[in-house]
Amino acid sequence: MQEIELKFQIPTEALATLSADIERLPGHDRERLQAHYFDTPDRLLGQARSALRLRKEGERWVQTLKASGANTMIRLEDNQAASAPADGQAARVDLGLHRGTPAEAALVRHLAWDPGQDPRGDGTGLVELYRTDIWRHSARLAVGQGTPHAGVVELALDIGHIHAGHLSVPVRELEIELVQGHPAAVLESARDWVTAHALWLDTQTKAHRGDRLARQAEGKVPGHAPPQAGTPPLDLATALDAFTAAMSEVASSPDARVDQVDDWLLAAHRLALLNQTRPGSLPERLQPGIEALVHEIETAASPARLARATPSTLLCLDLFATLL
Repeated sequence: MQEIELKFQIPTEALATLSADIERLPGHDRERLQAHYFDTPDRLLGQARSALRLRKEGERWVQTLKASGANTMIRLEDNQAASAPADGQAARVDLGLHRGTPAEAALVRHLAWDPGQDPRGDGTGLVELYRTDIWRHSARLAVGQGTPHAGVVELALDIGHIHAGHLSVPVRELEIELVQGHPAAVLESARDWVTAHALWLDTQTKAHRGDRLARQAEGKVPGHAPPQAGTPPLDLATALDAFTAAMSEVASSPDARVDQVDDWLLAAHRLALLNQTRPGSLPERLQPGIEALVHEIETAASPARLARATPSTLLCLDLFATLL
């Protein structure tokens, strides 16, 4: 299954108003989501940009494998009904639930899993690394009705915490996911909510944040992956993925490190040069905005504030639209 969604962080001062706006929508629902996330100690799934979780959704238990898709808006997802952990027993995953699905091949590839010899995957070395406890407020919204880009999106306001060992971090984010119709409906809805509540784009998943927290709980300092040297990326999707990932890192760090800002600046430069290396990749109308942002990153007194600024996120949404 393919999901098309974007996630946004919420300023503290906007949370009450945004929450009230969602609660006023028809069909508003509230549900507690408690998830356990698994990986090997050396993070084989994380290295493959995948995440495996077992989650209690109300009274149901669901096991999910998520993996990256063709671009930042797209994730691949396989959901399977699961059994609740036995009383007093720790949560465990059963890889056999994904037999016969595209997720099976991914698990075999990433974990060297042998379904024939190890039906549940007990020998893969998977352990629980972190967990989440979230209250989700959700509602569905029709967007762009009567236009070629009409669709229905689900707004999901997640409030809670990620826990790893003795550490925890708060979760306060809005996800906008396509339920049916044209993917542009996600972008159209996002523009409205970003503008109304000063949200900023965040491409870091809960799994990304949870893994970082787990490493801190283990006494490990999360490493910094240096940007690749050489020529700019060959396509817009790759360039935009790098740009939004770097921007999200800076936005999540009030005192962003020099290396984080440098990564964002390099990704912005590469995006600005994309039409030179691959003519026609970007609409000309977006070029001035990208070049202006490069200059702003170079001179910003507070890079984190710039990464959280509404114009920065709106520019990303315009860039995403060119991928559709």
